[in-house]
Amino acid sequence: MTVEHDIAGQGDYAGAAPALAPACWMSSLADDLMLSQLALPGSHDSCAYTVEDSLAKTQGATLAEQLAHGVRVLDIRCRHEGDVFHINHARIPLGLMFDDVIDACAEFLSQHPGECIVMSVKDECGTQDCTRSFARTFESYVERYAQQQSWYLGDTIPRLGDVRGSIVLWRRFESNCALGIDLSNWPDNATFELDAPGAAFIIQDEFRVPVEASIAYKYRAIEALLSIAQHGALKRWIVNFCSGTGMGANPRRVACGDDRRRGINDMMADCLANYPSARGALMIDFCEYAQWALVRAWVAQNVNRCPSQA
Repeated sequence: MTVEHDIAGQGDYAGAAPALAPACWMSSLADDLMLSQLALPGSHDSCAYTVEDSLAKTQGATLAEQLAHGVRVLDIRCRHEGDVFHINHARIPLGLMFDDVIDACAEFLSQHPGECIVMSVKDECGTQDCTRSFARTFESYVERYAQQQSWYLGDTIPRLGDVRGSIVLWRRFESNCALGIDLSNWPDNATFELDAPGAAFIIQDEFRVPVEASIAYKYRAIEALLSIAQHGALKRWIVNFCSGTGMGANPRRVACGDDRRRGINDMMADCLANYPSARGALMIDFCEYAQWALVRAWVAQNVNRCPSQA
């Protein structure tokens, strides 16, 4: 799939900023920018597009489509069974393997070598019928695909120019040795600071939205971190989850709303103009909603980081 259309001027979110093409928007940015200085659209539970369960489905587009439309942070949840990684949403198998994820990323980056992908890899279900650790199985994938795909496995926040064409690892699993940026000490349903050995983060992942009336609380949690993200001098990498779910408010309803209530993705339209310098990773459910409007809007935040805009 080839998507090269300009971002600016498409829909209510994009405004009148100069255009960045969604499939190659990073190529316009300066090499010396830290990834934490960028506004990176991400997909929450990126592979949960293969199921129709209303409480499990979080995306409506494939990985290839997400990447082609500007998504640059992938949230990958792995079940470690038989010394291989199956892709899951909690206990629900999604019918994909980690090989499929690497193949999609490698194909995209081979066509767009000026881009990079940040990948959060989480140990979702523990280990079953395995002869080695989760970390060792991950390393086996890196080794097996070494000729096809490069990874950044350092523990510090890299500069864009150093990781073009590569996958940057956020590690949400235990490892006995240094391996990627360590986010394994991730609390449940919280806004928190996390000080990894080589990187510092502020993360909002308050995902519990028990009923539709709780969507307003979730939105306030997102906007509170957006306000912090507006301050460019902050040294922490900001990760802001727009996703939420509960028995009375499934992920689609939280993200996209319905006839009775606006969803998070629409509500963001009202506030992004107030935070023109905000950056960090914005993790979105149903990224394709409204013709990828929120993804396009977040990418457009990077226009003032282009060399020509300096």
